[in-house]
Amino acid sequence: MIQAVSGENAAVWCRFNRPENFTPTALHWTVNDTKAVLFSRHKGWIDPDAADAQYKHRTSVSLEDLARGILLVTISNVTPSDSGNYEGVVIGKLAGHDDTLELKCSVEFIVAPRDEQTRNKRNDSSTSPAPPAEGDPDAEKRNDVRKAVLPCVLILAAVVVVVVVSWKRRVIQGWMETLRGGKDRQTETVGNECENKNLNTDAETGDLQRDESETSV
Repeated sequence: MIQAVSGENAAVWCRFNRPENFTPTALHWTVNDTKAVLFSRHKGWIDPDAADAQYKHRTSVSLEDLARGILLVTISNVTPSDSGNYEGVVIGKLAGHDDTLELKCSVEFIVAPRDEQTRNKRNDSSTSPAPPAEGDPDAEKRNDVRKAVLPCVLILAAVVVVVVVSWKRRVIQGWMETLRGGKDRQTETVGNECENKNLNTDAETGDLQRDESETSV
């Protein structure tokens, strides 16, 4: 839904699925409720007589937005009587095909009296956002690419984290094994030293006994 205030110039727009290699040849805007014609363009020519009296000399169309799959018509000095369900139709052909392709989209348009809109302070949450700004026609394609690439990047980051954590765990385990091996070697060395000391003590005791025996003789 698109809302506007009486007396404003309103941009009424909707999106359509534009295929690649599509060349538009005609463009029309109508009101579904009354079948009134707002705007008509065919093969580059605007037909002013096609528009109903209510919309004569009050409408203009943005052709640049067609490349982005957007049909946009601007209505000047809107009034509550302009409210209704609007339909945009673009007619054209695909490259290499002779058949005519007709693409449509529609949008609800509401015009509120200025005094009522002033009381509401235009805080109605149902108010649609402003028409998309003109820019790079490939911007939406780039956004689609970003949306497709983002999950892959997140998965790759998760894999990297897992690899790094596993590597750190192996390194820590290697350090612990090295420390345990060092402690075992240290314990073995201490045991050998104690055993050597016991042997030396036994040898000295034997020498003292022999000396005492020789003295007594």
